[in-house]
Amino acid sequence: MGKDWNPVLLWREERQEEARLGPGVSRARDGEQTRPFKLLVLMANAPAMKVTLLAPNRRAALRYGKNRWPGAAVEVVQ
Repeated sequence: MGKDWNPVLLWREERQEEARLGPGVSRARDGEQTRPFKLLVLMANAPAMKVTLLAPNRRAALRYGKNRWPGAAVEVVQ
C-alpha cells in the first residue's frame, strides 16, 4: 500500500432523500380541523415505529408520514 492510501476515503455514502417539513407538508396547517391517525413507519436498518399524527383525513396523514420519513414504508393502522 502506498503512503497516500487511506481507507476512510474509500467509504461511500449514498445521498439520502431529505425530509420535507412544514405546515401542509408534514403536519396540518394552523387552525385546520384534525383528528389523530396512527401510522406504522418501517425504515431499512431500523426498528418499526408507531407514531400518532394529527391530520384532517387518512390520505393527508399518509402524505405527512411519507414527507417526514422519505424512503420509509408508511401505512395507517387503527
